Amino acid sequence: MPDCPQTSENLVRAVVDTNVPVSGLLWGGPPNQILKWARDGVLEILNCEEITNELRNIIRYKRFSQRLSGLSISLNEVIAYFMNLVTFVPTPEFIPEAIHEDLFDNIFLALASESKAHLIISGDKHLLDLEAYDDIQIVTPSEACRIIEALLE
Repeated sequence: MPDCPQTSENLVRAVVDTNVPVSGLLWGGPPNQILKWARDGVLEILNCEEITNELRNIIRYKRFSQRLSGLSISLNEVIAYFMNLVTFVPTPEFIPEAIHEDLFDNIFLALASESKAHLIISGDKHLLDLEAYDDIQIVTPSEACRIIEALLE
């Protein structure tokens, strides 16, 4: 298990891949717990305009729009809820090319590095395979939950 980041006042700063809010808002489980901690001020989710735009595009996919319809919530409601949970920071000026298989994933690395995040939380294999970037741990939602729970003890 990854080490707990050293934080002040137990506030963990994290960049979350778009799969985390989609899973958390539409299905639950550890991604939902991460969003609850953001709501409760335990976790600060760092975000930028490009990631929000990517979330908007992803949630329009047929499988997600069907789930939204089944839950009787709109795309705009999901986006608005997520935007209320995050801290917006400027889009990074430098985007590394550490991940070649999916170039968009590099924005998560850049944002985490520039905003001094403690964690990158993702279910994406390309990000998880790195394990860390610029001394920032890259963890699954389940691993993030274990780390944050340890800080709360």
